[in-house]
Amino acid sequence: MKTVVHVGDKPVVLVFSEFDDEIDVDGITSIDYSNIYGEAVTVSALLNKVGMMKAEAERIYQEKKLSCEIYEANLKKDWRREAATEGGKFTVGDEMIKLTEKSLEDAVLIDKGFEIKRKNVIKAKRDVDLLDSLFWSISSKDKKLNNFLKAVTPQEFFDELIEGKINTFLIKKP
Repeated sequence: MKTVVHVGDKPVVLVFSEFDDEIDVDGITSIDYSNIYGEAVTVSALLNKVGMMKAEAERIYQEKKLSCEIYEANLKKDWRREAATEGGKFTVGDEMIKLTEKSLEDAVLIDKGFEIKRKNVIKAKRDVDLLDSLFWSISSKDKKLNNFLKAVTPQEFFDELIEGKINTFLIKKP
């Protein structure tokens, strides 16, 4: 996956590999003590992947939230314009309603389009919250790994490293 960020006026392309379609959350948030060095070598990259996913989910959430706010503002604007030409009343469904701030708020809440947009915002926020929880769980795992591991030589590290898939990454020794 590629994403472009702007540092000042300069665009920078960040490239990272995506997760599979399914992620074993219990697997990536727990520590495999049989391959502690594999855990240590991959946890930072895992934390980065989840951080990127979280940032993307946050962007989507903010866009949906903005879209919902614009939709609400346009509804209110249209009803205020209608009320200006209809003696202080606006139409909701087949009913004429006197324009007040409370009646506008109520009319927005019962609007089907607003309901759909608001539910989309709620779902997007849930996605952000789930990824935030995952991010902090992996961050906790990273800190625990830092406390577990003693200083080792590169040869000791290499000898203790076990090949296989860990934290969504495949470890192979040369």
